[in-house]
Amino acid sequence: MKILTKYIIREHIPPFLFSLAVLMFLFLMNFLVKYITQIFGKGLSVWTIFELIFYNLAWMFALAVPMSVLIATLMSFGRFSADNEIIILKSSGISIYRLIRPALIFASVITILMILFNDMVLPDFNHRARVMFHNIREKKPTLKLEPGIFFTVGKYSFLVEKIDKTLGEELSERTNMLGPDYDNQETPDRLLNVTIFDRSQQEKTITVTAKEGYMVYSQPKKALIFTLFDGEYHVFDLLDEENYRFSHFDRNVVTIDAPEFQLDEKDDDYRGDREMNVEMMMKKVDESREQLRNESSKIINVIERDWKAATSRIDTLVKVEPVADTEEDITLLEGISAREWIRACDRAFNRTQRSYQLLRTARSRIKTYKQSINRYLVEVHKKFSIPFSSIVFILIGAPLGIFARKGSLGVGATLSIFFFLIYWIGLILGEDLADRRLLTPFMAMWLPNILIGLAGSYLTWRAVKETMFIRWDRIVAVFNSRRKKPERDKPVQVSHTDGV
Repeated sequence: MKILTKYIIREHIPPFLFSLAVLMFLFLMNFLVKYITQIFGKGLSVWTIFELIFYNLAWMFALAVPMSVLIATLMSFGRFSADNEIIILKSSGISIYRLIRPALIFASVITILMILFNDMVLPDFNHRARVMFHNIREKKPTLKLEPGIFFTVGKYSFLVEKIDKTLGEELSERTNMLGPDYDNQETPDRLLNVTIFDRSQQEKTITVTAKEGYMVYSQPKKALIFTLFDGEYHVFDLLDEENYRFSHFDRNVVTIDAPEFQLDEKDDDYRGDREMNVEMMMKKVDESREQLRNESSKIINVIERDWKAATSRIDTLVKVEPVADTEEDITLLEGISAREWIRACDRAFNRTQRSYQLLRTARSRIKTYKQSINRYLVEVHKKFSIPFSSIVFILIGAPLGIFARKGSLGVGATLSIFFFLIYWIGLILGEDLADRRLLTPFMAMWLPNILIGLAGSYLTWRAVKETMFIRWDRIVAVFNSRRKKPERDKPVQVSHTDGV
């Protein structure tokens, strides 16, 4: 029996690894297509892009593993059935339950490993990916000059009429004049007829023109460095139009602050629910429950206080005769003046209004705390329910593979995508119902596993009874009949012979 167990597990490993690689590739391509405009074209280094992709591989891996288990199960048992190995083993007295047991062991090991992965690795990777996305979104695309087009950076605008490629010999002659900011940089283009408008000072407008110049972005200074040659410097005083200054320069350096072109790797201590492990989320749940108890006690205190205040004045109120709203009728009350009556009414109204607002605020906070508890508990159960789906998919994949009698990747991928879509829709729907507090977090996350597990148990029982649940032969016959075109009746040719 140990040989059979090793054989079945060994047959699951190659299709599992192959399907995992294919699914990871598909997830990666979908990720790149979705975020290509946010990643590329911003002057990011290859290492930064690789690091961002690497951090996002974690959630792809967490989703791809259960699907790969289902594909591997369908392919393995489909091949067993197609090669008549299932019939041979059953004729030897080995039941279907005994054949599925090694696959369940294989899935159980993967489930335990994925639970550890989801709790120890996935939260940190999600956190780092979110922080990197935030930093990249704040970084503007790398500036690419085009001739004849105005560019604005902060309070500076500049225009270049012509851009020429610089030869190495020409640039080497100006190396000493360009400065250290151009060291270890790509060969800069030569800019002709450069105009820079400086509006950094409210009372002045500065215009710099040059016949020739070079531009580079300095990472340490987080600024654009313009090195200009043979130009003019114009200063206009907006407060005094007659005050105008002009000067000529052979070489001038203009520094334009541009921190938005720099990728700042800012750290963020905040973590969302998908960036926490189970321990962190349970602490949040305990804090929310404590705050929930505090708000509930506030409501009880307000109700008891108002009830005591009301009951303590019942005897006084019943002795007071009903009065009209006029001041003359109020003065008829013995020992109570009109001013005292109005003040008492105002105090009673304000006290009631304040209690009403306290109750509304407490009720709103209670609702928020309950939603927070449900949200964190949903994520806690999700860290266990998604890995556990690998075991559930064994129950659904083994009988379907036996019934299909095909071990190809196409059949396995098609059926696995179908069932995984049903499973994922159930998770999304359950999460939404849990947020609305229509389902408990446990039922929201475990109900898809329960339903698919029951369906898999039923299919396994049908496989043991050797009764087909899905008539694959009929489905194939229907498709083949639609592919074949009906042949037209050919006319019968009758030969006429002349009589003798």
